Amino acid sequence: MRILRVSALCLAVSAAAAVNWPQAAGPNGSWILADAKPPVSWSVARNQNILWRSSLPNGGQSGIAVWGDRLFLTTFEPYQPGSPKFSTVILGHAIDARTGKILWSVRLEGSVKSPLMYAYSDSTSPTPITDGKHVWFVNSSGEMGCWDFSGKEIWRRSYKPWGEPYPFNKQHEPILYGDVILNVEPLDGNPPDKTGWNYIRGIHKLTGKTVWISDDGATTYTTSVFGHTRDGIPAVMTARGGWHDVPERPVGLSLIDLRPGTAGRTLWRYVADTDADGKPLAVPGSLAAPTWQALYVMHWDRKYAYWFRLNPEESHLVIDSGTGKLLREQSLIRNVDYRQWDPAAGRYLVHTNVNLREIRDLAPRNQMKPDEVIRVMPAWHCNIVVSGYHYFLTTTAHRRNGHAPAGKAGPSHSIARVNVETGKVEYLEVPVTVIRKPGEPDQKVWGAAVRTRTEDAHGNDVAAEDRSRTDGWEIPAFWGSPVALGGKVYFTTMLGVTYVVDAAAKVLDEKAVLAINDLGPSGETWSLNTPSYSDGKLYHRSLKELVAIGGR
Repeated sequence: MRILRVSALCLAVSAAAAVNWPQAAGPNGSWILADAKPPVSWSVARNQNILWRSSLPNGGQSGIAVWGDRLFLTTFEPYQPGSPKFSTVILGHAIDARTGKILWSVRLEGSVKSPLMYAYSDSTSPTPITDGKHVWFVNSSGEMGCWDFSGKEIWRRSYKPWGEPYPFNKQHEPILYGDVILNVEPLDGNPPDKTGWNYIRGIHKLTGKTVWISDDGATTYTTSVFGHTRDGIPAVMTARGGWHDVPERPVGLSLIDLRPGTAGRTLWRYVADTDADGKPLAVPGSLAAPTWQALYVMHWDRKYAYWFRLNPEESHLVIDSGTGKLLREQSLIRNVDYRQWDPAAGRYLVHTNVNLREIRDLAPRNQMKPDEVIRVMPAWHCNIVVSGYHYFLTTTAHRRNGHAPAGKAGPSHSIARVNVETGKVEYLEVPVTVIRKPGEPDQKVWGAAVRTRTEDAHGNDVAAEDRSRTDGWEIPAFWGSPVALGGKVYFTTMLGVTYVVDAAAKVLDEKAVLAINDLGPSGETWSLNTPSYSDGKLYHRSLKELVAIGGR
């Protein structure tokens, strides 16, 4: 295995480093590792293909950074029964990758309280980053710091994240580029004319000092993505626009330069310039959700950048990543293929080249009124571009788009993809969960609302609100970003269910789903995480425990 653009990312200089996963988006910052050889199937409920399981002191949502025999992640402090289910304090942990034993922990205290196990991110959401000598932990309540591999503190800094009137919705993942860590924060002093605005800030990894701040704002809901332009310029794609009147303007995308001397400058900006009816906006970039929203992983490559528009008709955008110009727009509704599960017949119905507005959703949870239609809302943060397709999950059963015609989100519980060249759109309904009990065959659950418990390893219910006890399809939760490993896409939902899909499948049908895995018994497991890969193994986590998968 080799790591692409190793010198640019400063993540590794030796062949041994090729087995590491040093930050949320992996060794090349793209959430993709083409030559990985990961496990495909496992079950914690049945103890199948599990190397070890290790209880965690409390829940958390960070991904898992891997370097050699060390794992790094964050949790909340151990919960004391009867205490408030809100906190500003997290713990950063160094863990033995061979056993799951916690080697040392550090405490980071912020200033803005987060709900515990909030379905839309919390204080623990940012994934640690490491360069093999140091590890950086980030508390999105407002503190970050650097430690060496023995746990010795190098530096720490506090910052003031946004608070009221905005909810605790934060999905940016810290990015390591060269000697700089990219974090999303407000400006120093929170100037009155930029109240609530966030920017990408370059922070020197060894001093904690700010090196640069991006020219353009970056909505903190957005998961920014690192890459290189066709001319070899290192850059990061970020975006603006979302719910709750996020203030950054203009709504749209920005490609931000990362070269020394020009870091933070905008290479190009794509401005969302149409209203909910598709007409030109009087002030381009002034309209956000639900028509335009940046609650996605902002994937891009040397040819294209990708986005979604939800009004007047749900569509997929392909943008020239060299210029920021819109190249084409593809309807997510018309001329699509849809493989729909028929619960009465117990089989798939295959619809080809249909208009989704003319299809009735058959899922029990998504019963539509006579005047309602299917409306597509790609699941927040649950998208990835690989093998020539833009993959995403579809949210289900809610009404978060008031544009006519009246509709419910769907198609129910589906994996979807768009061919980025031809525009062909496919949907495949999948089971919501799989019930696995000793001595009994697997039982797939289709089309239903499924609840789960939010208990830590000690049996304490630690979630601050009831939305966290749902399956996340309807609310819809901030699921962990998918990863593509060895040509397979890994999607994980709040139930701890991980779907593994053949990224290059000629047809998105049931054969393209290679496995439906679990992180524990259905209804007892909770996760908002992404698996990390290293040396043939996956590391994944639930609210209760950290799990090492494969290698047997």
